[in-house]
Amino acid sequence: MAELYKRLKCQQNFVVAYCPWINGSVERANRDILQVLRTMILEYHIAHQDWMYLVSLIQANMNHSPVASSASRVPLEVCTGLPRPSSAYALYLPGQESRNMSITSTSIESALAQLRMSIEGMHRAVTDKREKITLLKQRKSRNAEEINFSVGDYVLRSRVDERRHNKLLVTWIGPYVITRAESHSFRVRHLVTGSEQDVHAYWLKFYADNALDVTDELLEHVAAQEIVLKVNKLVDYRCNAEIQCYELLVSWCGLESIENSW
Repeated sequence: MAELYKRLKCQQNFVVAYCPWINGSVERANRDILQVLRTMILEYHIAHQDWMYLVSLIQANMNHSPVASSASRVPLEVCTGLPRPSSAYALYLPGQESRNMSITSTSIESALAQLRMSIEGMHRAVTDKREKITLLKQRKSRNAEEINFSVGDYVLRSRVDERRHNKLLVTWIGPYVITRAESHSFRVRHLVTGSEQDVHAYWLKFYADNALDVTDELLEHVAAQEIVLKVNKLVDYRCNAEIQCYELLVSWCGLESIENSW
């Protein structure tokens, strides 16, 4: 392989996606497994060299034990949908008849309980580490912002309008009040019309908390943001050489002629 890397002028790196052994978690779990094996060998009067035949019993007991992270259901039931089997197992040793085993000994149950706690702690540590790495990457991202809105807060909503040169202009309008919080979006209510809509958190900006005093001036400001005017007539037109486009002079219904706009 070294000669192949040299000829191809490349370098090989082994990347392990799931490696809990780097912090000693697997070593701690293995110590508990050894303790379970020693206890079972003493309880069942088995030779030490036959320890490998007990591994399947330990594995079966772990797969048939309720797990707190799975709503107190056994892994076998979650993965296959099969009902939970009994706690009676059969032990097969070379040169001997099968023996029915029932793990009811207090010492064995105690050792198995410690093993379950070690395995759950190992997986919990890996899950916490992954969540921390994900949050760290999000914070380092240029556009990532921490969502800190709650129900009752007042926020501004971005509205995208088309402008000249086919560019988009983002305008912040509002404020709106948050009525419901989802995982990635929020339901906001218009202060004047009372209409509600779901908006992604990316398009919201914090304005004030629930202690905001909604005055008449604020309501007038909100109402003026979304006024829709009706066209009365087209008064004139002109050619705009800068944008190479024609513009229309519009007369609006209900407004004076001095308020005509291009």
